[in-house]
Amino acid sequence: MARTKNFDREEKLIQAMELFWQKGYADTSVSDLVEHLEINRFSLYNTYTDKASLFSEALDYYLQQVSFPPLRKILHDEAGYSDILAYLKRFVALQRDQKCGCFMQNALLERAHCDESVLASGGLLFETLAARYQQAIRNAQASGEWDKATDPIQFSRFLVMQMQGIRVLGKARQYEMLEDGVGILLNMLENLHLAGK
Repeated sequence: MARTKNFDREEKLIQAMELFWQKGYADTSVSDLVEHLEINRFSLYNTYTDKASLFSEALDYYLQQVSFPPLRKILHDEAGYSDILAYLKRFVALQRDQKCGCFMQNALLERAHCDESVLASGGLLFETLAARYQQAIRNAQASGEWDKATDPIQFSRFLVMQMQGIRVLGKARQYEMLEDGVGILLNMLENLHLAGK
């Protein structure tokens, strides 16, 4: 007779995600996972196959449940200039709260050179983020809120690049440098806004 699980699979996945987020892949052992999730090795392997598969699933959960919902809510299909500002300001504020940085960025820095699934997940995040920015910029241009000379594709990629720098400075707790840099970025956006009128 097959054993039945006496735990919530998603709850344990969230706990694993949090542990990987704090410690990274290499510094999280199977023993750490067993202790943190409070399940035995048999249950861990039976449910998630192995450490690498669990890490990949945790990273996907992070994208679908942590990264994408606010992105889709704020940079929605009809989003414009004010929504771009709102998303960026929310993102900057998060850097003081997320002491471990971004789980995806951490995973890319640690594993992109040897794990295709991590590389693919990072690509999905950046492409989705850029696409949302592109649509918002086009909407803002159409409504006269953004300089029509701006290339939406190039500028969206510029914003994605800026966000990665913001993440690193936040993780390094270089808040004064971060605020100064963000001030310049927001001033640039304001100028593009004014040029669209």
